Amino acid sequence: MEPLLWCIKYRPKTWDDFVGQDAAIEQLKNLAHSHTLTNMIFYGPTGTGKTAAAEIFAREVLGSDYSSNYKLLNVRDVWDVPATKAKRKMSDLAKLDRGARTDLDEYMSVVYREAKAAQKARGRRREPTRTQLVQESIKFFASTVSVSENPVKVLVLDEADALTHSMQQALRRTMEQYSDVCRFILITPSLSGWSPAILSRCHLIRFPNISEPDTENLIRKIAEREGVRATPEAVFAISRESLGDLRRAINLLQVSAVGSDIVDEDTIYENSELDLTTRTREAVSKSIAGDFVAARKELRQLLTLEGYTPEEVCLEIERDLLKRPFAPPLLNRMMTRVAEIDYRMTQSKNKFMQLTALLASIRAMAAEGTEQT
Repeated sequence: MEPLLWCIKYRPKTWDDFVGQDAAIEQLKNLAHSHTLTNMIFYGPTGTGKTAAAEIFAREVLGSDYSSNYKLLNVRDVWDVPATKAKRKMSDLAKLDRGARTDLDEYMSVVYREAKAAQKARGRRREPTRTQLVQESIKFFASTVSVSENPVKVLVLDEADALTHSMQQALRRTMEQYSDVCRFILITPSLSGWSPAILSRCHLIRFPNISEPDTENLIRKIAEREGVRATPEAVFAISRESLGDLRRAINLLQVSAVGSDIVDEDTIYENSELDLTTRTREAVSKSIAGDFVAARKELRQLLTLEGYTPEEVCLEIERDLLKRPFAPPLLNRMMTRVAEIDYRMTQSKNKFMQLTALLASIRAMAAEGTEQT
């Protein structure tokens, strides 16, 4: 059966399937061709093909040993597994239906016992903490001997930015200790917050946002294959709303095509906008139009009545400004102000006042831009 979600159905399966990542894919193809297997960090926004590229690279390098020498761990998924769930024995898991247990459940059952044994060896009887379970889940795969002729294994850590500073230090030691049998591919949205010791041990490969033309071309191809009639305006709207995230673009096309003979621009915007997106756009528009009191009221409702965090609202303001047809110099000034307010909120007790100051600044800068033109 074909996958229900188109983003899974059209997930890259070969190097030729990738869109807008020529530089990154060329590097990986050269490394795979030369059988150069080093620790790597794939960094870039979501929906740009990082995880798929790691899997294809591992398949090419490991060959027939791929199934036994490759493992993908999502750090946040591992972190979310509590000790009470991880401590279930394999015999208990085997009694459950296949749909009631996952591969991660089975893996964490083994990891829990390894972590418990490590605790006992140190003379401690307490349950392993979540941090210890994450560290042990990485160490366990890296330390086990390969059962195939290929002595080297590949461990991919997805959403590796969830690793705390102490976890990164433990990862560094694991990378050093088992460098002869395991290589790591870390997947993260940016290099911010990473230990220099980790960065110095990895080859860095950047996966940039997908350009609007590349996104539009892919959406047209998928629409044609799926028999979806999408107007040129709808394709452009998908590209604009996805902001370089191909996964979001494909999901938006699929959702908009449900129950509709033709996908137009209005359908795309109806399905793409969250309430936060709509309300934030209204607040920014009111502020630019000079109705600061109404904009401030909209902002207060988002924070107090709707329960959104100031950080979420600030990020949505940034996204809204990027979609507006401001001149590049003016947009650069606005983005600088957004970054300044975002930093101030980390130091301020009254974040609402910082956001209202941001709206006021946007109004002032927009007015200056209008006068100059």
